[in-house]
Amino acid sequence: MTSLSKATARNAAIDLSAADRLATATLPQARGLGAWIAVVRTYQKCSDTLTALIKPLGLKLAQHDVLMNLLLQGALSQQALAEKSFVTKSHMSAVLGDMLVKGWIKRSDSTTDKRSKIIRLTPQGTALARRSYAAQLQVVDAMMAPLSDRQVHELERISLGAIVALDTLHAARQAAS
Repeated sequence: MTSLSKATARNAAIDLSAADRLATATLPQARGLGAWIAVVRTYQKCSDTLTALIKPLGLKLAQHDVLMNLLLQGALSQQALAEKSFVTKSHMSAVLGDMLVKGWIKRSDSTTDKRSKIIRLTPQGTALARRSYAAQLQVVDAMMAPLSDRQVHELERISLGAIVALDTLHAARQAAS
């Protein structure tokens, strides 16, 4: 880590702690609130950086997400694509419609389910997806550069554990309602 990035990280931690103390002075304290805020800020910074990198490709983040899913998973039903992506189901039809008009994807009937549509990349879409994937790798490389291999694995383990905990909370809330 460069001295500039160390200083930036140190200042972010100082600012984060000061903001936490100010914002929560009269509220009950939550264990890990500072860590949670850091995760949210990291996600936002990641989204902002990736958005800036894919903008010259003529892509929006939702389109990038669809391209990545199709590039990495192959053809998917529209339902499966909606479940795997970060695009809301209500927004997915509009995103796919725009990508269809631009010639990046093609939509066909499923051979196994008449109600389902299968989404595939076109050759133009595949080329664009590969360029977009390269931009995504720049973001991942920048985020992971300051970490050792052991820290990367630990970060993944911790994040997956948080996902399981949130899924459990979500399922319990749904069962209660």
